[in-house]
Amino acid sequence: MSAAKTVRTYVNRFLGLGWARVFLVVGVVFLLLAMASPLWYMTADDGGGDYTTTTFGWTTRTAVTYRGGVWSDTVIQSYTAPGFRLPALANAMGGSYLVLLVLLIVLIAATLLYSLKWIEQLPGLGLLIIGLVVVVFAFVALLYPVFTAPSAASLDTGNGAITGFWGSTAAGGATLSWGAALGWWLLVIGVVFGVVGGVWPFLKSMRQPMVRAPPPREWQVER
Repeated sequence: MSAAKTVRTYVNRFLGLGWARVFLVVGVVFLLLAMASPLWYMTADDGGGDYTTTTFGWTTRTAVTYRGGVWSDTVIQSYTAPGFRLPALANAMGGSYLVLLVLLIVLIAATLLYSLKWIEQLPGLGLLIIGLVVVVFAFVALLYPVFTAPSAASLDTGNGAITGFWGSTAAGGATLSWGAALGWWLLVIGVVFGVVGGVWPFLKSMRQPMVRAPPPREWQVER
């Protein structure tokens, strides 16, 4: 069997899971990638190609420094290291990844649930409840860092200009900018796939008649 046929076989098997589980599995993959990536960043630019970009992951921050546009050094520091100066932001990031982990568990549970035979007999209300659970946890995971990271960074740095998830400000001759890092964008993709997969069975059930029409009576049957 050629490589192309092998790939086609596995793709067909994967698509054979049904669209709900396909979307959920893809969402799980992107959430795993998001958990391994930083969610937020801050960049202090002194001009002339001298800048430091700090990204914040689950348990560590990574600061990459450039001098004259050339890489100078990289420092990885644990949130629990002695003398760590951003405790509020560390707590915000830890909470963000914890909520992300909960969403990951919810998507895996929904995938397993939609694999059960009796789920096909579940009424539309039950499918709606499952879909709403996925939607709620998805948006909580997506918005938690948006609301907590800026205020935490403002508290730790004493810079009141940090009021949004994205932004920039001039301070002491340098420009400070911040925003979503790679992990948050991967989370967005995972949320989109997860939400679509979570509500797909309910939307599919809405296309089917809720009540079957009664069989025709004898006088209604054409002879």
